[in-house]
Amino acid sequence: MKRLLLASALLVLAACQQQARVEPQAAWVPTQTYIAILEPGGPHGGLAPLAARFSEKLSALERELGLSIPAEDRLEAVGAVILRNLTPAQARRLAQDPRVYALTPDQEVKAYAQTVPWGVDRIGAPTTTAKGAGVSVYVVDTGIKVGHEDLTNLVGGYAVVKCRGKCRTAYDDDNGHGTHVAGTIAAANNSVGVLGVAPAAELWAVKVLSGSGSGSTSGIVQGLNWVIAHNNGGKPKVVNMSLGGSGTDDQDGQYCPAVRSTNAFHNVIQKAVCDYKITVVVAAGNEGDNAANHTPAAYDEVITVSATNSQDDWPSWSNYGPDVDIAAPGVSVLSTWHTSTSAYNTISGTSMATPHVAGAAALVLSRYPSYTPAQVKQALLQNAESTATWNNSSGHPHSEPFLNVRGF
Repeated sequence: MKRLLLASALLVLAACQQQARVEPQAAWVPTQTYIAILEPGGPHGGLAPLAARFSEKLSALERELGLSIPAEDRLEAVGAVILRNLTPAQARRLAQDPRVYALTPDQEVKAYAQTVPWGVDRIGAPTTTAKGAGVSVYVVDTGIKVGHEDLTNLVGGYAVVKCRGKCRTAYDDDNGHGTHVAGTIAAANNSVGVLGVAPAAELWAVKVLSGSGSGSTSGIVQGLNWVIAHNNGGKPKVVNMSLGGSGTDDQDGQYCPAVRSTNAFHNVIQKAVCDYKITVVVAAGNEGDNAANHTPAAYDEVITVSATNSQDDWPSWSNYGPDVDIAAPGVSVLSTWHTSTSAYNTISGTSMATPHVAGAAALVLSRYPSYTPAQVKQALLQNAESTATWNNSSGHPHSEPFLNVRGF
């Protein structure tokens, strides 16, 4: 089952209401950053009408509350606004305003990686006819190493958190995590390095995590806003988010409901998946815990991925439970690295499993570009390998099937 973004959160908006009184979903903290949803999303869809309503509401709020919001925090594509350094009084006042559909405190998130990629071969990627051509994969992470010899399909990107140090662009990678993820998804089929699952897919770096691997939900929201609004020539879009934080699903068991989530993070992901047909693949997490306690892993609209090793078993640290949709290789995975344009590294985590599935989604969309995210998920699950006879020494239940792309 998929269940509220913050463990300490309190949801008071009834599910049947589109406009009603809402409360910020955590205790009041002086000068807290919040994500406010002004447009809930739903069947109306389309960038233009949402942007018009959003602009009207935001202008009125700025006038009445004396706010001045910079352009980078006005997220029209997802009908959201990031409000920084709000006092408790300002937050309370906004929470009562009928134009504010959801008001959620910002929260730290971290990249999912352990200590230490055979996986591409294990899932059958080298055998596929589809190679990901005509599909854009957005790596929402620490950035991607610009100029890497095996990531020649990196087209461009966007930085919420700018790269520090020796960086060619603001979305360059100063950590390594995002570069590793990108290589598993789409490392080029050339004579060097490694092979990605979908080597003909194009890569876009969306840097929302710092060099230390940390960031915030508001940063992810900014990144998703850019992905939605970005003109990629009309190609299908896949988002890889090998990251997460604590929280649960406030609309457990509901996929793209007509009355959208009043949790800002969940609401924006619903917009990406349900309104803009973007397939979102996320890590289950590395806490050895039920994925229902972590977001975005708990959300029904995403594809949630657990990690396995080369012995077809799950490590004890891979999160588990009904919210996990599929398993993929995540232990001792070799991929591209950020320390030079010819660097590679072997690391582990559900972060490393997730890009196998994001690459697989690109394979599906390469063959069936009109597929919705729900159809992409169905195709992956129908083709998946049963794990019913697998050895499971993790100490946790794992009923999810294993990724298989043979036949794509």
